Amino acid sequence: MTSLSDIHLKNNAIMGVYNNRTLPSAYRDILEEYKAVRENVLLVDYSHMSIVSVMGDDAWALVNYMASADVSIIRDEQGIYSLVLIDDGTIRGDIYTLCTPEGYFILSENLSAQDIIGILQGILEKADELDIQDIPEIISMDDADWGTIMLEGPYAWELMAEIFGFDVIGLPYYEYMNTDHGLMVFRCGKHGEFAYQMIGPQRALAELWQSLLDVGDKYLLKTGGLDYQKIVRIENSGWDESLYAKYSRNPVELQLQWAIQYDKDDFMGKAAVEQLSAQKAQRKVVGILPCTQGACLSPDDKVMADDKVVGMIICAVYSPALQREIALALIDSNYALSDIDGFTVLTVHGGVAAKTQSVPFIYNLSLSVNPTAHSYVDASKLRHAF
Repeated sequence: MTSLSDIHLKNNAIMGVYNNRTLPSAYRDILEEYKAVRENVLLVDYSHMSIVSVMGDDAWALVNYMASADVSIIRDEQGIYSLVLIDDGTIRGDIYTLCTPEGYFILSENLSAQDIIGILQGILEKADELDIQDIPEIISMDDADWGTIMLEGPYAWELMAEIFGFDVIGLPYYEYMNTDHGLMVFRCGKHGEFAYQMIGPQRALAELWQSLLDVGDKYLLKTGGLDYQKIVRIENSGWDESLYAKYSRNPVELQLQWAIQYDKDDFMGKAAVEQLSAQKAQRKVVGILPCTQGACLSPDDKVMADDKVVGMIICAVYSPALQREIALALIDSNYALSDIDGFTVLTVHGGVAAKTQSVPFIYNLSLSVNPTAHSYVDASKLRHAF
């Protein structure tokens, strides 16, 4: 196999479109893929992530102005997560920025390579103001046929060590290592589990995909598509355009201010987001739990309290981990407190009593797995602290 697409088509994956890329939606029942990511290991093609190279002496000034986080705090083989804001301070998308000796790689799940390049070229119109003297070289890595795969789950670290050696186990969060395969292994993830992105040429990724499958049986490794995110990204919430964009792009309302470095010199949308932060948000995102089993909540369902509408449901899903329905709601700030009951959600089947809940909703198994003490395959060690 010379490409990931060849592998997916051979194995009859169900395909879908994500960030203008055709990728697997699922390989099997979504609950099997969910079980793998929450209990052992899941392997997913993440090539919907656009990758843009920004190289040159003044790459930092350009990239740092784009990112809401302070890129100056990372060094070679480190990365950082941030938002990309527009002039009114709201969210256009989110990115990972990886530092190299020559410059940076920018990765995004919801901004295309063309979007990123367009933003960077727009910033270059104020090159003099930003003291950019040598224009960086900006390249979409689509031209080099790059992609990304993700290995995610409580025992992803152990499987990765079989391929790349024990150095990968000590890889800190938001750091990466270069491999003999010509790939970058970046430890990241949005779902509360051990997770590693492998980034580089499609041919090398296809070979690695097969290598992971060859050693993955004893870990009950499953291949999956991207639709498992519909569950895990509500259990562990964060920016996802498909979930939030219809309702809000305000980082204050969405409680994503942790991804913004307000004390850096300047960045896109800084003045506007400072104003949003200084104002009291009229509404905020909070978790919602129905008080009765079997309740079915849906986006746009109204949330009631004190005989008035105080918000609406953004997204809802059945959580296999909690064995109950969970939801995220955007509600009036005065009511957006954790562990408060007395709410009613107006569903198509009638009113449902509900209470607020802090997020994330679950305590991930990965948080209790210690690579020095636990193992999925070594019978002399415990599998996990539970």
